[in-house]
Amino acid sequence: MELDNIIGQRDLIIQLKRLLELDLTGHAYAFSGPAGIGKKTLASAFIKDLLCLDRKSENCRCISCRTLNEGTNPDFYEVQSDKKSIGVDSIRELRDDAAHRPAYGNRKVYLIPDAELMTVQAQNCLLKTLEEPPEYVVIILLTTSFEALLPTIQSRTVNLRMSPYSDEEMKKIIGSVHPVPDEELGFILRFSHGIPLNAFRMIEEGKVKDLRSQVLRIFEKPGDFIQTENLRKMLLDSREELSTVFDILLSVYRDSLVYKHGMENRLINSDKKDIIKNIASSYENHILLDKIANLEKMRRNFSYNINYQLGIDALLMEIQEV
Repeated sequence: MELDNIIGQRDLIIQLKRLLELDLTGHAYAFSGPAGIGKKTLASAFIKDLLCLDRKSENCRCISCRTLNEGTNPDFYEVQSDKKSIGVDSIRELRDDAAHRPAYGNRKVYLIPDAELMTVQAQNCLLKTLEEPPEYVVIILLTTSFEALLPTIQSRTVNLRMSPYSDEEMKKIIGSVHPVPDEELGFILRFSHGIPLNAFRMIEEGKVKDLRSQVLRIFEKPGDFIQTENLRKMLLDSREELSTVFDILLSVYRDSLVYKHGMENRLINSDKKDIIKNIASSYENHILLDKIANLEKMRRNFSYNINYQLGIDALLMEIQEV
């Protein structure tokens, strides 16, 4: 089965394989979860197994699998969108195609990426198919927000919610695409939050890595006004980076505590051990704990719509305060 090649999401995979093995497949499923978690990857494996004519074969070369790999399988239909909305005409085309029986096996599968972008009219049109689906039709929705769909759609759809991956699973996923030095891996795992696409972007774009370097320069040169002002300006211009900056700061102070307890092998920022060592030697344990608590309180305050500029100034003062 193609599902056997998927890393992680074991509970969902067991559930899907059982449906296939017992021939209990329903008519509508939603793969939901954060952007970049791999919804399409898992759904594509499920679709391939749904359409395969010989699931017991490894690297199956049946006509259904061959044409699916080539993008020409007439029993698979993917709704296209402009990433702004999915209109009723797109769903009408799906319904028209569903009126024709499968060409190869006993199923036709319809994939709707970004299903939350369907207009109300489009969802109501889809509902007509979900209410009286042909026996061979399986509709699969991909969505970051299952709750954004109409309640009538939700009630007729099995929601398969994907969870962030464990560190071990992320290591396998990352390693299958990019070789990453061990000293950088902990940092990537910490800031990708179990989302593969986040990790890949960190590796390929280096944005979070550059942001971390900017933050750490303040610790390297605590009295350097220029470095502090550069960070302040960046945070005022790019508010979306604030959450990552909090993550970085918290990881630095927590690493310093870990280092003080002699657990260097557990550092998140292991490639920046010299900076961590200097911070650890500059603060007592209780001061580091106070800084962590203060940062977490500040992060919560930002969610309460405090004055953003004053909040940034307070954050920078907390970093520089010895």
